Amino acid sequence: MLRLRISATAVFLLTATLAVAVPSQGAGTTAIDTLYQAQGGSAGALGAVRDKERCGLRAGGCFRAYEHGSVYWSPQTGAQPVQDPLAATWHRLSAQDGALGYPVRAMGCSHGTCSQDFERGSLAWTADTGTVASQDTDDPASIFVLVNKQHALAPADYRPEDLVSVDGSSLRAEAAEAFGAMQAAAAKEGVGLKMVSAFRSFDTQSSLYRGYVEQHGSEQADTFSARPGFSEHQTGLALDIADAGGTCTLQACFESTAAGTWAASNASDYGFIIRYPAGSEAVTGYSYEPWHLRYVGVSAASALRTDGIATWEEFLSLPPAPGY
Repeated sequence: MLRLRISATAVFLLTATLAVAVPSQGAGTTAIDTLYQAQGGSAGALGAVRDKERCGLRAGGCFRAYEHGSVYWSPQTGAQPVQDPLAATWHRLSAQDGALGYPVRAMGCSHGTCSQDFERGSLAWTADTGTVASQDTDDPASIFVLVNKQHALAPADYRPEDLVSVDGSSLRAEAAEAFGAMQAAAAKEGVGLKMVSAFRSFDTQSSLYRGYVEQHGSEQADTFSARPGFSEHQTGLALDIADAGGTCTLQACFESTAAGTWAASNASDYGFIIRYPAGSEAVTGYSYEPWHLRYVGVSAASALRTDGIATWEEFLSLPPAPGY
């Protein structure tokens, strides 16, 4: 379970994305209008109509925005409303395209708790906890998974099923596609961006960490290398990048190279964040690594940058993890 910061930026990002969808007529429109009228129309919980029905969403879905929420429809889930206090968090998790998917029932409230089920999880709200989502940060297959010194992968030997080869290493397919687009964009601006490390298995991380401990001792090794089962690299969503010229590879001075400067300014446009930023060692538990990127999706990465949130832990409103 996790508590999520409700971000107006994330809601804006989603709204801007949905605005390009085309108006729709047909089953989706009929189902959405029928539900709206059944809930009392403009005098009901949703309030006045704000826009036309629009379609073109994932799996043939449609939606319509109202004064106090929206109604989403897909052939698989039917028409379901999404309203406050859960709507902002669902949007932040990329709505129907995110880890939770489409709503499968309307929100229900009882004894101070409001909750709603979605295709792949649920949201719940209370005045004390705010909005809480199940599934996302503990699921190693989710792009929202949290891996740090307090959150191990489960199972410890997890291996993604959709790894693809990239630059001699491997990434999950979605992250690999995003990196390819980012690398191509950098090249168009004359910046050579290469990947030097990505997916590592449990066994590979074990060998790597053991070598660092033998060389530096465990206390020092823990500042820059994850213990096996606690490494983001094992998710297939993390990668280490370098300047194509080889300058400052895996060193803090990478930030001043052409590739480092470009990545810091543009990585979020492709869904990547600098996972271990300078000055956040007490939160992440690791020293500054301007070369270590983590794929979290464009919506989340853009929200971190726009809202000035430094770390993935802070974005998820979860405690710091400075040590094991």
